[in-house]
Amino acid sequence: MEDKLTKVYDRETFFTVLAKHIVTVHDHKTKLALLVIDINHFSHINKQYDYSIGDYVLKSFAQLLFNAKRSQDYVARIGDNRFALILVNIMNTGHATLAAQKILRLLDVHFQIKDYKISIDATIGIALCPLHASRATGLLREAEEALSIARKHDKSIGAAISVNDDELSEHWDIELDIEEAFQNRQFKIYYQPKFSLTTKKPVGAEALLRWKRRGQFVSPDIFVPIIEKTGHIKPLTGWIINSVLRHSSRWTKKWGPLSVSVNIPPDLIIKLDLKDFVHNAMNLWGDENITLVLEILERSFVDDTEKCFQILRDLQSMGVQISIDDFGTGYSSLAYFKLLPIDELKIDQSFVFDLNKDEANAKLIHLMVQLGHNFNLKIVAEGIEDKATFERLGTMGCDVGQGYYMSKAMPEKEFGDWLETFAGLEE
Repeated sequence: MEDKLTKVYDRETFFTVLAKHIVTVHDHKTKLALLVIDINHFSHINKQYDYSIGDYVLKSFAQLLFNAKRSQDYVARIGDNRFALILVNIMNTGHATLAAQKILRLLDVHFQIKDYKISIDATIGIALCPLHASRATGLLREAEEALSIARKHDKSIGAAISVNDDELSEHWDIELDIEEAFQNRQFKIYYQPKFSLTTKKPVGAEALLRWKRRGQFVSPDIFVPIIEKTGHIKPLTGWIINSVLRHSSRWTKKWGPLSVSVNIPPDLIIKLDLKDFVHNAMNLWGDENITLVLEILERSFVDDTEKCFQILRDLQSMGVQISIDDFGTGYSSLAYFKLLPIDELKIDQSFVFDLNKDEANAKLIHLMVQLGHNFNLKIVAEGIEDKATFERLGTMGCDVGQGYYMSKAMPEKEFGDWLETFAGLEE
């Protein structure tokens, strides 16, 4: 049954659904994550406005969660201002963390409710099955305890995410180490080559941020959200764009035209004043042989769509190309697809990985390629790990590919040497 106010599942149905999927976890050796999400300071909203406004907030929040989830996931209201999100068939803890980060980012807007603009923030606790509990009641208890720990440590705003005390402590340790990493210039840019699937020659690269912490690389899925929360993401993005153009200017002088992609966090399209920033960087380092491609997630268009579109159009007028990253993961609306000021679609690796084992994925990729080409867009596939996938994507009409099959990501100097070696082989 659904909650009468918010129209998502009620608490009783939540337990039924959770218990059913926990059985699947045990039977098929999969993983499940439970996110418990509290709207912070909800009682103040009721006091400052009135209960009808509070009801609107609950309904808006429930709708936000419902829109943010994947089709196979579930949303429920399990308390007055407490919601639950069941993530089924996840690969690892990082997927749950990314889902929580996504929710927190989506809350970084004002909700227009009647005549009021209301700001909402949340605290999130995460528990995994079977790692933390193997029954529905136990899993909920673990997630609620994680939420309480996060709140107790003043993590109610931003990425207050934990699955246990050890992981929360690790999160704080990483945050402290990030401060040191900036001071000691520990962040490095690696480049993963992109190949034409027609000529089988390199046509560009994607710039990827890397950080070696205590002798081991840390996944960007872990440290980038923390950087965003600590406020360093603006200067870091600026450093990346300047560095990429500086490196590229050396390579193009030797080997001619090159396309280089940089990932842009969604919040920064507007907040960074991206147009002026890129313009200044291109004046400093750019030349006509460099094509700068900005890869932007689909959720970048959640807030202030028209302003975002205008900034992207201005960037295009400067010769910058715009790519939609992780295309097909559930954010796009075909209703506004034709309005997107973009040049490229990048098919998410989750579709590419099982291309030759899952015909449904193959059909989806074929549709994406057709859709993109109908709008005169370049189609890029990431996550190519074998020859069969490389060749099939080529026959399907995909334009460009990247992945371990062709090359891993390399540091700046190694990538330059690789380009020189490849150019020598072509002579």
